[in-house]
Amino acid sequence: MGKAKVKRVTECPVLSAGKIRQIALLLETSREFGRGVIRGVSNYAKAHGPWNFYINPADINPQLPSSKLWHIDAVIGRISSHRALSEVLTRNIPVVWLGYSAYPGPCYVRSDSAAVCRLAFDYLRNRGFSQYAYCGQNTEWGNERRDQFAHCVCAAGLAFHNFDFNPRSGETLESQLSNWLSKLPKPIGLMAQDDLAAREVIDMCRFAGVDVPEQVAVIGVDNDELICNVSTPTLSSIAVNSELVGFEAAKALDILMAGKDPGSTVLVQPVGVISRQSTDTVGVDDPVVAEALRYIREHATESIGVPDLLRHVLVSRRTLELRFEKIVGRSPYEEIERLRLLRARELLITTDMKISMVAKKAGFASVQYLHQVFQRQIGQTPGRFRAVNRPLAR
Repeated sequence: MGKAKVKRVTECPVLSAGKIRQIALLLETSREFGRGVIRGVSNYAKAHGPWNFYINPADINPQLPSSKLWHIDAVIGRISSHRALSEVLTRNIPVVWLGYSAYPGPCYVRSDSAAVCRLAFDYLRNRGFSQYAYCGQNTEWGNERRDQFAHCVCAAGLAFHNFDFNPRSGETLESQLSNWLSKLPKPIGLMAQDDLAAREVIDMCRFAGVDVPEQVAVIGVDNDELICNVSTPTLSSIAVNSELVGFEAAKALDILMAGKDPGSTVLVQPVGVISRQSTDTVGVDDPVVAEALRYIREHATESIGVPDLLRHVLVSRRTLELRFEKIVGRSPYEEIERLRLLRARELLITTDMKISMVAKKAGFASVQYLHQVFQRQIGQTPGRFRAVNRPLAR
């Protein structure tokens, strides 16, 4: 998109109460993120409306409808074209944009890219990889994820490799990606900017004769189940809680339409990693640590402890802890607790289970211990974490 001279939006008209608001949702309905945001907006409107929605099934460049047919009161979405930006500014209507565009107003809601990348790195690190790679397509949001993922990798003192497509090389993107994948050190953990990019990586690995996940373990972002399950092997992905993004965006828009300031940006935390076949491996040369990681991954939510792990790997506690610490960066006990915490987070966000049942299902010995771990690791009680990260719990 070419650079446009735009003014910064500072004030929008206050909308009168009692009318059905006409809200344009400028979102990519062909992708799970956009559909999830729309579900979240709809859930908010059911409780706080009535709102009516304009949705134009589209990819990444949806447009406003004709002003002759629709009197649009406000907009939620990604304004990614000069035409849509000019139309929004001309109409001078309240807007909640979701980042990564030239819209000159403030961003009130967005997915927390740093948390997404930290989750991806920790997940791959848990599998013992010491080499990491990133594949994106030079988009604004893809580059942000690249930088955040690289920060996690480099802060841990590990090797990072980035795919950098050169459009002037005369080679296709597919050819460059295939060559790059074939030359990467193996085994390696790879994060892609989204599920579509991750699926392309898997396809190019096949053409390059690279095994997934044994040589390259691949993780995407968005957990688009159609894309993830049609991949061969099926694709692991970060679920980003797009419904909460939509709910918070609608909440911010409601405040804007009342003539008030929604305040600082809300960063929505990801739900967790949805594991599938593309990461079902352990990138560790040490057979004892590799087997310990497999055992923990398979049994962490059961009533196991380090003694159970020692009986499985058949080495002394001191030997295991030294080798585990050197490769994974934490103790076996800390790894068990970490996986239990991730499972508890996922259950709190995605289910209506009582917190006592969440503790049991996640493998914690008691609900009191679950509270202690949440306070220590997250700084919140489980109940508060659910209220913040699950809109229908509010």
